Amino acid sequence: MSADINASWPEENRFHSQVLDLSPALVIKMTARTHARFFVFAIPEENSGKPNRIWHSVGSDEESAQHDVPQSYLDLYPLHRGPSGNTRFLAKFVLSGCAGSVGVAYDAREWNPKGAGDLDQIIKQAGSFGLDGRVRGFPQIGKLRTEGPAITLPYCWFSPIDTWDNPSLCAVDTYDISGDHVKFRTRAYNRPDLLPIAKAIEYAEQRDYPAVLAYCGSSEVALKLVRDIEPQFFAGDLQVTRTGVGKERVEMESTYFEVEKRAGRWLVVAFNAE
Repeated sequence: MSADINASWPEENRFHSQVLDLSPALVIKMTARTHARFFVFAIPEENSGKPNRIWHSVGSDEESAQHDVPQSYLDLYPLHRGPSGNTRFLAKFVLSGCAGSVGVAYDAREWNPKGAGDLDQIIKQAGSFGLDGRVRGFPQIGKLRTEGPAITLPYCWFSPIDTWDNPSLCAVDTYDISGDHVKFRTRAYNRPDLLPIAKAIEYAEQRDYPAVLAYCGSSEVALKLVRDIEPQFFAGDLQVTRTGVGKERVEMESTYFEVEKRAGRWLVVAFNAE
């Protein structure tokens, strides 16, 4: 019908659908123009308290309502089932405007047919990716892995130490989905040495001293950051100099930080804004 009604549209912008058969559920990807969504159909055990054998629409994505963007793309992946055997899948949305960096949103769901049925969200993670994935000194980390009892979700995010309109800091999260309850395991960063600076600036802009202190080597440094950091800090040019084993000096415009690795963690140990 879309091919006839929307014959003047480019073929890729007409209505399309794709079925992911995850018996006893079906996940349907639907696209029209430049937007994509998913809908889930299944047979709950009960309907209004009575035994049920009829297919129902049991849920859909939330990204289309949360993100009003010109373009959205969607990929669906089946996931490992826990001991209960419930259907699981991951939806990866890529959200973009007319130009610039793109957003990414991971949405993992599990269908439980017991009773009236539940389509539960078991993982939610959002982030961004740059235009080409190449920021000097900030290599991206990790790859999307959806097979087996452990999955990995890579993403980046915009932070105060970005040097232009491209997210510099990136991470990869690992989840254990072997059991009936999904568990977060680890988060690895592409630049753990610079993470405390970005976090300290973020919380200092909010004047949140306890949060800033968690990323600093002393209360004096944390207090100085909360007192002196300017709102909407932007790194501009960023220079990192190694000053010793597990020690670095980080210069940004007229501001410098010193970080040290202590007991396996990088912390801000000095700060000065001229």
